[in-house]
Amino acid sequence: MGFLRIAVTVVVLALGCTAAASAQQKEPPKEEASAAQTEPVDVTPIDPDALPVNIKRIQKALSRPAAIRPDSVRPVFRVTIFSRNPTIDDILGPNWRQGPTPLGAMTHQEFLDLVTPNDVKGYAMFDNKQAAVVAATSFALKLAVTKAMEKLDEAITERQKAAARKEVAEALAALKKARQEAGLPDK
Repeated sequence: MGFLRIAVTVVVLALGCTAAASAQQKEPPKEEASAAQTEPVDVTPIDPDALPVNIKRIQKALSRPAAIRPDSVRPVFRVTIFSRNPTIDDILGPNWRQGPTPLGAMTHQEFLDLVTPNDVKGYAMFDNKQAAVVAATSFALKLAVTKAMEKLDEAITERQKAAARKEVAEALAALKKARQEAGLPDK
């Protein structure tokens, strides 16, 4: 985890340089400048050899002109960290494969199998031969009911047609009788 310490150190140094750069860019009024010069500034010297980073490389990179000029007056710093890529063991720890549950714990399906009675598990009350018979009869029953419903619809339609034919025949018979009573010839 040494790369994390290096990254934090670089970020802290970059923030310190940002504050210094923004303080340099803002020129205080002349009245405040004279007051600031009279007060001693508490700057503790940093021993570059004690830090786990290369201060000269950072200073050199900060001294170059910015490749991207921002619209604001705030300085922009980009940091590149050269380190090995962290492994999954570095991030999650050495025992990440074991997970939060102990080895040998049950899965969700195993729990459901444990707490569900056998009598309500689908075809569990039948052996394979009986289950095939139940499934086949269920499909046959569905097919028979569907066909019966179609026949009923056809029968209703046929009854309606027969009733309409009977009504037309009665109307023609009544017309024929009325024509005969009136003494008109049949056509």
